[in-house]
Amino acid sequence: MPAGTYLVGPAERLLIRRVPRAVRFDRHAVTVARYRRFLDALEADGTSRWDHPDQPPHVTHRPWTDRLRHADYYENPRYADHPAVCVNWWSAYAFAAFEGKRLPTSLEWEAAARGTDGRLFPWGDTSDSSRVNCADSWVGRPVVTYQAWYRDFAGDAVRRAGATPVGERPGNRSPFGVLDMVGNCWEWTSTSLGDPGEAVICGGSYDNPMRAVQASSKGLYRKRGGSNAVGFRCVQDIDTDKAEETEA
Repeated sequence: MPAGTYLVGPAERLLIRRVPRAVRFDRHAVTVARYRRFLDALEADGTSRWDHPDQPPHVTHRPWTDRLRHADYYENPRYADHPAVCVNWWSAYAFAAFEGKRLPTSLEWEAAARGTDGRLFPWGDTSDSSRVNCADSWVGRPVVTYQAWYRDFAGDAVRRAGATPVGERPGNRSPFGVLDMVGNCWEWTSTSLGDPGEAVICGGSYDNPMRAVQASSKGLYRKRGGSNAVGFRCVQDIDTDKAEETEA
């Protein structure tokens, strides 16, 4: 994603913001298989050299297993290509450092999701539940009000719903070729707003209705938290001078 100006914010009050540097986004969320390699490296290395300098001493990078919907999520090969969830912000930061990357800012995340034309969804401005893992796709029809969500999703559907393999819906693709930026699971960013113990999450998840999984969808989540509905992806800064030299 190149540096430049992008439209951000909800449709009724779009703002123009500048992304100061070019970045390369992970094509999809970090998977269980990738996160397990990080855990193996931590065990072999025996150090915490990838940790954030302000990480609390009690934090562990092991997933919050007692919160997982499936207890064997990180052990069963069937989930290897699913997003790494129940991972706190400190662990997401450390994983990114382990790969020589970082977490995106919320501005970078939104710009990568909606492109230069300010679209509502990564694929355009038209709602399409077949492209995204959200409450509507589990119910099988639009979920417009909270009452409809509670009636149609919070019962049987919520027991069936969950994160699905990354890239399973290729139509959920941003103008920059980035997949699954809305729905499936919220994603951590490096942005905090006021409270340093919280960070911005973006994109919505499998248990949100279609109207809440737009490219501008954001929330706040405590950094120490872990949820089946929150994962992450990484970005890498692009050295444009070196890229131009390589092309030459």
